[in-house]
Amino acid sequence: MAPKPRNASSHHNDSATTAVDILRGTSRTSSLACGDIESRGMNDAHSAHSESSEHEIFHERLEQTRQSISSAAGDFLNGASDDCSVDTDRLSKQQQEDLTEKETRAVHKLKILVFGSLFLSMVAVVFTAYFLTSKAEQENFELQFHDDAYKLLGNMGQNVERIFEASDAFVANIASFASHTNQTWPFVTIPDFAVRAEKVRSMCGAVYVNTYHVVQDNQRAEWEAYTAQVGPGVASESIAAIAEFDGMDWPISTNYTEWNVIFSYEENPIEVPDGNGVTYPGPYLPMWQTQPTLAETEGPYNWDLMSLPPVPGQERSAMEIMMQDKRPTITSPYLLANPADPERYEEDLSEANWLHSYLPNVETVEEVMQPISDFAYPIYHNAHERIQFNTDKHKHQAHESGNNSDDPVIAALFSVTVYWKDMIKDILPEGSNGILVVFESDCVQDFTYEVNGPNVVYLGAGTFHDAKYDHMTQGSLVSDLKFFATQDSTYTGLPLEETYCPLYVSVHASAKMEAAYTSNTPWIFALVTACVFLLTVVAFMVYNYVVEKRQNIIHKSAVTSNAIVSSLFPEAIKQQLMETQAMNPLSDHTIPKNKLNSFLNDGTKNDNTFEDERGSTHDVATRNANQIAELFPDTTIMFADIAGFTAWASTREPSHVFTLLETLYGSFDKSAKRMGIFKVETIGDSYVAVCGLPEPHKNHAVRMARFASSCLDDMSILTKRLEVSLGPGTADLALRVGLHSGPTIAGVLRGEKARFQLFGDTVNTASRMESSSEPNRIQASQKTAELIVEARQGHWLTARKDLVNAKGKGLLHTFWVNPKVCKSSGSVVSSVEDLETEHSTSSDNNEELEGQGTVGRQFSAPQEEKLQRLIDWNVELFEDLLKPIVQKRMERLGPSISRDPSFAETVIIPDGSSVRDQAVATVTMPEFEPASVMGDFELDTEVVSQLRMYITTVANLYTRSNPFHNFEHASHVIMSTIKLLQRVATRDVKKKDVSNEKEYYDFTFGISTDPLTKFAIVFSALIHDVDHAGVSNGQLVKEDDPIAVIYEGLSPMEQHSFTVAFELLMEDSYTKLREALYSTQEEFNRFRQLCINCVIATDVFDKDLKTFREDRWKKAFAQDSSSLSEEEAWHCKATITIEYIIQASDVAHTMQHWHVYQRWNQKLFQEMYAANKAGRADKDPSLGWYEGELWFFDNYVIPLAEKLRQCEVFGVDCDQLLDFANQNRVEWQKKGAEIVEKWKMEEERRGFK
Repeated sequence: MAPKPRNASSHHNDSATTAVDILRGTSRTSSLACGDIESRGMNDAHSAHSESSEHEIFHERLEQTRQSISSAAGDFLNGASDDCSVDTDRLSKQQQEDLTEKETRAVHKLKILVFGSLFLSMVAVVFTAYFLTSKAEQENFELQFHDDAYKLLGNMGQNVERIFEASDAFVANIASFASHTNQTWPFVTIPDFAVRAEKVRSMCGAVYVNTYHVVQDNQRAEWEAYTAQVGPGVASESIAAIAEFDGMDWPISTNYTEWNVIFSYEENPIEVPDGNGVTYPGPYLPMWQTQPTLAETEGPYNWDLMSLPPVPGQERSAMEIMMQDKRPTITSPYLLANPADPERYEEDLSEANWLHSYLPNVETVEEVMQPISDFAYPIYHNAHERIQFNTDKHKHQAHESGNNSDDPVIAALFSVTVYWKDMIKDILPEGSNGILVVFESDCVQDFTYEVNGPNVVYLGAGTFHDAKYDHMTQGSLVSDLKFFATQDSTYTGLPLEETYCPLYVSVHASAKMEAAYTSNTPWIFALVTACVFLLTVVAFMVYNYVVEKRQNIIHKSAVTSNAIVSSLFPEAIKQQLMETQAMNPLSDHTIPKNKLNSFLNDGTKNDNTFEDERGSTHDVATRNANQIAELFPDTTIMFADIAGFTAWASTREPSHVFTLLETLYGSFDKSAKRMGIFKVETIGDSYVAVCGLPEPHKNHAVRMARFASSCLDDMSILTKRLEVSLGPGTADLALRVGLHSGPTIAGVLRGEKARFQLFGDTVNTASRMESSSEPNRIQASQKTAELIVEARQGHWLTARKDLVNAKGKGLLHTFWVNPKVCKSSGSVVSSVEDLETEHSTSSDNNEELEGQGTVGRQFSAPQEEKLQRLIDWNVELFEDLLKPIVQKRMERLGPSISRDPSFAETVIIPDGSSVRDQAVATVTMPEFEPASVMGDFELDTEVVSQLRMYITTVANLYTRSNPFHNFEHASHVIMSTIKLLQRVATRDVKKKDVSNEKEYYDFTFGISTDPLTKFAIVFSALIHDVDHAGVSNGQLVKEDDPIAVIYEGLSPMEQHSFTVAFELLMEDSYTKLREALYSTQEEFNRFRQLCINCVIATDVFDKDLKTFREDRWKKAFAQDSSSLSEEEAWHCKATITIEYIIQASDVAHTMQHWHVYQRWNQKLFQEMYAANKAGRADKDPSLGWYEGELWFFDNYVIPLAEKLRQCEVFGVDCDQLLDFANQNRVEWQKKGAEIVEKWKMEEERRGFK
């Protein structure tokens, strides 16, 4: 049966509703709001059902539903229905995101399943590969250890047998020789013993070999008589043999004590030269012949071996056991260096020191103080008749012939002393490292060696093996080592004594050895296996990786473009840029990372057309559609400029200029961001900002006025703060601000270095407002003033009494703006009409406001505050100059500041001559010392405190009433001095090409590397005008001033300033400062001499000094300098250069910017004018000031600048100084007469007031 039409219709209606709801992002609420859409869809679906099948009806109704939705969307976009708003784009995007997320989850699940399977398989294979490879390495490590252990034990056994084999052969030789020469024991002496024994010593690797003869009680007297007769010859023969042997570096000494009695090892023959020897009964074992003979001071023979006590835990000594058992014996090791046994350690150390004095090629006692044993072999009476050799290679022992009951008698012992380390060295090859050899015994402390190939390292007393490797340990008694030997034994001598202190040697592995056989191979195998599986994964994910990488690139490019645009343009303009680019028909064919660059540069190839990838040509009209430019009708623009910046910057280092601008403009930027002001750009020292675009503001004029006021506040605060670090004059800088309101064209000017810019008459007028404004003031146009009045802030305004002649604008009415003025103060403007009458008002109140500048604002700092800033700047500067002096002295003398702290109080000051007479033609510079870098360094707080107190006192000694010769001028001279010294220490293209520090030292006459010289020059600048009288030297002489009388009219002011400042420095209050400054009489003399020469050099008008300086210049710098040696000329040039630095700095204002020159020239004029008015000058300075300045330029300033260039050490600064001097002279020649007249009128007006 066919379905009922109603059921089909209901089914499709539900489908349509669901689709609409999904696209709307909601359900019933949206359906009710758009009921007409649903109704239309349902009716159409019902009518179509009667003529179509169920399948056709379904698709038809679905299509109608889609059309309905599109219609509703169209109504929304066209504004047909504000209440029924469906954001189809957003909903479609959400639907796509949901579907994408669902599919992504399914794909991720499948990936996880595949990756999980691959991962588990990879883990299983990786662990298997790692386990098998690691096991193979472990087996290789254990096999190698066992091989090395057997090799060590076997070779050690061969070495032990070699020692006894050599001893056996040597003993047989001795016994045979004694028999054939009819010598009876113990009175047997072997001739050429040293030669014979040296062979044994060398073959055994022994330290030394010797013989001990058995002497019974009844033989002692005869033996001692025998040694007294034969002993010196025996010792001399052995000592002579040492000198004859090649390769033996044993010390040769004949200064030994002959002690012809048997003495104990406990005795000292030097301390008891007339002793009777041992007092205990025999038998005795006195030492007889040795190789080498160790006889530096003590006796070389008759030491009784029987006197040695048994080792702890043993009742008998090794010698007693040997005498009883009559077998070769190895003594217990000694020299163990065991700190746990202090008594034994001291005994071992004493013997080690004795050996160290003899052993050749041994640098330290520690190399000697290592375990050592004596290998003792018995010598029998008639041994040559009693011994027959058993050739049984398995028994390796000798049997006595004849009756076994005939017990042999020991006549002597042959002893070979060997280090145990020599028994195990040179066995293993290079690379076999970290094997531990442990010697253990019940008689002595265990000890351990580490074998690293052929080398052996003694680790000390104790066992140091790791229990982890105990299962691999190999070991044996020393007496059984022969079983490890790889070669059959050839030893046929007496069997070894096995019961006395048996020594067990064991070989252990260590982590160090294991590390040599443990490599990264298991990890490499595992990694290779993993990589094989990963390749499968990578192949599976190639497409996904490429797509994600592409998306990341696009995302990064978008982020980068967004960051660039955000930094260049306002937020609204940035959004417009992005939207414009998105609508660009060519954007889909442009590489994303080049989109922004393409847009900003017009995307064109020439001025008129551009082509796309298909070669189509687009004209300018198409391009203009993408321009971002807009007219903003209501804006206020601010131009701000730093008054005095150019002159200030001309005397500063580039880093100081940027420090100032970055600090000021950074503060302005923060205020702009906070107050909603858009910063447009900075051009040099000009700051441009706008309010009212791109976001409009109703009160844009008021906002900008407040922002401008904030900038003035920041300027005042920051310049005062920066003056401490940037030098004098920084606080005098002021901001000049201009405001204008009106329509502005703003947009993005594309092309190279595209940026957001402003255009229009408003911009030009705002610039004119700034250029005609005054420092520390805000000048606003009438248009801006009207907007401020409309905002009910008219009380901020003060009409400017004079009209402003703006270029291109004519005469304009302008206003001073001060947002800090309250409504109750000053002139309050409440309407536009009030502004018109403000210009015609010439009341006293208006003039008062004009004279005051901005009401309520005082930008010039009080004199005391300014003086303190100058003091702070000087203290910081002199600290930096003093630190290298102290650092250099500390490097040379140690951490103390001075070699003798009391020197500063006992220094000798020259007496009996004037300061001027103490000036010399040449100051000797110090020798070259490489520069040192000691890192961060701080002066002692007491030194800094005294430095501050001294500079403060000097500042107050300057006459404040002097406009020119005051502390501010001294600071200006200091700043100029520092700049010249920095140029001396800086290499540039104007200087000679020097390759190293020494050559640069020679080139700069030592000034660049000597901190004391630099300090002295700057110190001279500080004190050169202290307590200046404000008149010339000539005037003082004419007045018979006491100062002139004291110094006989010769440079009186300079000598007085030096004396006052130096006497102040020598007061007790500055002891620590002097200690930091100099530490020797030589340093003090050089410092004082430099200061004298520098201060006297500032007297430029003394004819005798001028003649002297010219003659000295010719000798040092002229071609004809034969009267001076090369070294004398070098020191003379150094002195001249130092004096020129202070002279140029003293008149630096004449070689700086015109404004700087004018400022200080006027101050000097004021000082001379005041002196004339006070009756302390012959004539009015204005009468000859113009001509005098020209003469001063021609005869002193310009020649001085030229000589600075000839010194060659100042680099590019010389050209700048000379250029400024010439420019100032030209400018003075043009304007000087008029300027002098103006100055005179100002002084007369000041005097009248």
